[in-house]
Amino acid sequence: MTGVPHRLILDSDIGSDIDDEFTLAMIWGSPELDLLGLSASYGDTVLRTRIARRMAELVGRGLRVEPGDSATRSGREIWWAGHEGDAYGDLTGFAVEQSTEGGPSRGAALIGELATGEPRSHLLAIGPLATVASALDEDAGLADRIEHLWIMGGDFATAAAEHNILSDVDAAQRVLSAGIPTTLVPVDITTRVHLHEPDVARIEQTGELGRLLAVQARAWMRRWDEDYEIPHDPLTLLALLRPDLFEFTGPGTVVVSDGTDGQEVGCTRFIPGAGSVRLVTGVDVEGAAREIADRIVAGLAPIGSGGAPA
Repeated sequence: MTGVPHRLILDSDIGSDIDDEFTLAMIWGSPELDLLGLSASYGDTVLRTRIARRMAELVGRGLRVEPGDSATRSGREIWWAGHEGDAYGDLTGFAVEQSTEGGPSRGAALIGELATGEPRSHLLAIGPLATVASALDEDAGLADRIEHLWIMGGDFATAAAEHNILSDVDAAQRVLSAGIPTTLVPVDITTRVHLHEPDVARIEQTGELGRLLAVQARAWMRRWDEDYEIPHDPLTLLALLRPDLFEFTGPGTVVVSDGTDGQEVGCTRFIPGAGSVRLVTGVDVEGAAREIADRIVAGLAPIGSGGAPA
């Protein structure tokens, strides 16, 4: 690595799909990044905050985490897997301060606070986008202070709606129309990359947190009757770290359907030309899987342990 690390803010629905937890570990394993803080969004944001804090504690890292927006702007019901936090035991010892009634969530305020100074910060958004939308509403200058926005979301190969976008169409419309330079990594790309049992076994060998993540990864694979984990969110981070492994469109705009245009609610459509959004359209599948696994393993090594096992 050369130069100054990328300053990074993470907005995540950590605790459901294991890929959010893998992303946090991957950030820790990437010396090109300086993680400023995490807003835990969507649903039970107190529990999500506690999960992130417990992860940091297990590997001896400091991490500023605040609960983001729990409800969706669109009013859509929260999708909840039901296993969130189970692997970590009793998390109630992590006190979580709530926002004041009528004010922005602490996660939204955190994004605005951290997106200051130079060099400008990157924002990685890997869940439904209500907290990011709220941060933009609360801070009129925020869009101009973000170097680049990296979003996992959308499906541009089928007429189907992808989970993160569908979960809060109103928030997605607000964020994607904000004029921020944005890269969207859609599900039709992320599903090409797989982590297999040998990758999970490497993760398991890194220590206590690695063992917990391996248990969850295997449970998640069983849930979907698959023998692999799809690293949707880590791949989105990798587009920032290793753009040489990806193919991109030129700039354009992304339209998110609200159902009034004859499309399925949440369906995404890319219009090339004037605009600030680009899509990932291709990926080196083997190279990306290898890079993601290596960085997760590196990030799970407890501080002062002398490095993660290969």
